[in-house]
Amino acid sequence: MEKNDETRWVWERMAELDPAWKPDPVRGRNLLEARLAPPKPSRLWPALAAAAAVCAIVVALPQTRVLAQQLWVHYVLHRVDVVRVDLSDLPLRANVTSSGPPQAATSLDDAERKAGFRPYLPEPGVLPANPSMTVIGAINAEQTIHVAEIQAALNKVGASDLQVPAAWEGVQLRAVIGPMVNLGYPGEVGILQAKPIEMSVPVGFPLQFFAEAAFRSIGRPVAEARALAQRFVNNPAWMLGIPEDEVANIEEVPLRKGKAMLIEDTNDDGSPGRVTVFRTTNDRIYCVLTNSRPLALQIADALP
Repeated sequence: MEKNDETRWVWERMAELDPAWKPDPVRGRNLLEARLAPPKPSRLWPALAAAAAVCAIVVALPQTRVLAQQLWVHYVLHRVDVVRVDLSDLPLRANVTSSGPPQAATSLDDAERKAGFRPYLPEPGVLPANPSMTVIGAINAEQTIHVAEIQAALNKVGASDLQVPAAWEGVQLRAVIGPMVNLGYPGEVGILQAKPIEMSVPVGFPLQFFAEAAFRSIGRPVAEARALAQRFVNNPAWMLGIPEDEVANIEEVPLRKGKAMLIEDTNDDGSPGRVTVFRTTNDRIYCVLTNSRPLALQIADALP
């Protein structure tokens, strides 16, 4: 059975979050490269990088020494929202670590033991019954606010009218993503699934103002930054950032079991490329990756 494990792209894409970031899981990366064949680039793992980056605009936590004194507002992100911005440009220092290297699973029971939840398979007849399975440990994303760096980014894009509060200095931003299970099928078909992303915000933190400042720091106009910030506060989501100059077809598509977000890449010759479909439920985030739009939609609709 063909193995479709693109796990090494997690670390390569996450490295793009911040040039100053020094990744911790070196040993895991070395083990992966020794065990796995290099995969083709895809939007599956950039989505994970975006998930790590999004904590920079949606979650603000105090420094460790005062954590015990805080009251918390908890967010569970059940949906995916695609925005045409490059979230990797956010002026924050990232530290992304994993609970351990990916592990092969021999059965659904084994995957459940390692991931902490039982993976769902598509309805019978859509795909082969026995995919390869890889469990990816939880990804902990932390980013630190440095007021001078954010203010410099705002000034650089002409947003010097916005002043970053000095009280934000040293504040940490955190999110926990996963564990995740990757199901691999013949024909370069993959299904990534995870429980909803959990984030926490200290009570009283001006979340909407922070999100607006973050969007403006990467060059978004005032009205757009304000609208994006309001959009998140009204309905928190996992924001997938896609730069405006990246050629891709992005659609919200109706399915038998609800709506999904479809992203279709374009090859260098202009032909349709890889297709990614995000579908979310109350207890699961699905990411389906194929070379066929009809198949991607069929798989997304065949998942529980």
